[in-house]
Amino acid sequence: MKKKITKVLSTGLALTMVLSMAACGSKKPAGDTPAATSPSSSAAAVVGTDTGKVAEVTDETVSAKDTLVWGSKAGASGVFHPTLQYSNYDREVVFLVYDRLLTKDVDDNYVESLCESYEINEDATVYTFNLKKDIKWHDGEAFTAEDVAFTYETTCHPDFGKGYDEFSAALLGADAYHDGTADHVEGIKVIDDYTVSFTFKAPYLDALVKFIDKPVLAKHIWEGTPVGKWGDATELLQNPVGTGPYKFVEFVPDQYVKLVANPDYFKGEPLIKNFIFKVSNKDTCQAELVNGDIDVTEVRTWRPDGIQTFLDNNIPIAEQLDTNATYLVFDTTDPILSDVRIRQAIIYAMNRQAMVDGLVAGHGSLSNALMKPSLSVYPDTLNTYDYSIEKAQELLKEAGYEDTNGDGIVDKDGKNLALTLQYSTGSNDELVQVIQNFAKAAGIQVDLVGQDFNTVLATLKDSTAEFDMAIMGATYRANMGYGGSNSWMSRWDKDPKEVELLNAAAASKNMEEAAANYGAWCEYDNEMTPQFVLYFYNQGYAYNPKLVNYVVAPDEWFYNVETWYFEN
Repeated sequence: MKKKITKVLSTGLALTMVLSMAACGSKKPAGDTPAATSPSSSAAAVVGTDTGKVAEVTDETVSAKDTLVWGSKAGASGVFHPTLQYSNYDREVVFLVYDRLLTKDVDDNYVESLCESYEINEDATVYTFNLKKDIKWHDGEAFTAEDVAFTYETTCHPDFGKGYDEFSAALLGADAYHDGTADHVEGIKVIDDYTVSFTFKAPYLDALVKFIDKPVLAKHIWEGTPVGKWGDATELLQNPVGTGPYKFVEFVPDQYVKLVANPDYFKGEPLIKNFIFKVSNKDTCQAELVNGDIDVTEVRTWRPDGIQTFLDNNIPIAEQLDTNATYLVFDTTDPILSDVRIRQAIIYAMNRQAMVDGLVAGHGSLSNALMKPSLSVYPDTLNTYDYSIEKAQELLKEAGYEDTNGDGIVDKDGKNLALTLQYSTGSNDELVQVIQNFAKAAGIQVDLVGQDFNTVLATLKDSTAEFDMAIMGATYRANMGYGGSNSWMSRWDKDPKEVELLNAAAASKNMEEAAANYGAWCEYDNEMTPQFVLYFYNQGYAYNPKLVNYVVAPDEWFYNVETWYFEN
């Protein structure tokens, strides 16, 4: 039944998508005070859903400029690996060097990429991919079904560095392989050189959105290194070999990553020869774009001071609604924060609507779950945690904390309630000050710990490292199944009910059941608050007005990048 239910799944899954927890420093700085402000009228009049100039590419099309410089807020960590990368800055590189079985188009439909076609059986338990032939890895080796099977089977390996996620666990026979009682995953079958199938233990409606999010790894490059040693294989991690539109050239930490066009790319050689990811300071990125030093950069803040230079110089800005979340992470294993009343009190102390109004100039919305608030299946039964100092203090008192010495900070057994908040400097400096002020008003002392992004990320990835709270960001992509190894940010991945609810959601037999199951998970997460979304904000990209065919598509940073070019 070739793609018979594809459209149904594509439409339906748009309703049940939740956050991909690929880490990024929360990208929109806050206002100087927690007071709400109105969005800039000039900004509202100019920015929007602009998708730029679109033109047909012919054999005669030539780019007037041979290098595109992408201004990044932070540097990549150098984990250029499809299944090990954590941060968006590594992920950006991975998505240009490697390719995926499927991608999405501007209308949110699935599009074949490495595969020629795919088939889904009647009950969505078997997915079969027919691969394109004559695709080459950047080193000239042939791409085959063995590479696809290797990519997905290794994520089930007991030594895999990111843990055993619910997608891997859903595969038939994955548990036996993960436990060491089988030498392969029964549900992953290489039928021939260009056909591979995936069989799940139960109907898996989320499978397609998993396949668009995981680029395929080169088996011949990685099979010689034990899976448990992959994270230490710096030479391989920082010299990636893929099938994507660009080849890796050079990585200079905290400065840039340089790529060059792949002349043998199966969709056609990119028109722009060089692609550079350059770390661009938030204070200079506007001037850099106007001066031509960079060609694309994410809007760092929607406030007038963050976009006015763009507006004054007629720099176009493409905006996508509710694509990113800024959230507060709690270490739920911490002796103090293991008490859900403390976590809830902190959330009640945050005036989140003021954050949306003042921090992102109204270009955002509130959510009370790790789910896009505009989705039709977003539960209406969630606790909204409306701003209330009184409720925060009531919960603190229930937990045994009161201000007994009049210093403005609640205490228990003679110790003030003092918590640390880790954050990425340069993008979150103002936001954390606002959080600190809100918390203080409720009697909670928050000590700020500013670090570079990769240091914060390393702490969160290390289950033995100590932290109280952290500010992180998540890019809204197709559901990657929050929970399992994706819960490293809150150390909540072993909670039995969380695991049970997510497994039930993953095994849903139809969209109605999926909506109910994901709703139940949202309700539990909303109550237990291992982390909490402060707000969703719209993602904006300012770009060189001479860049043609740059289109912001759902889930895709580099949609049809091989067709991008600069006009004269």
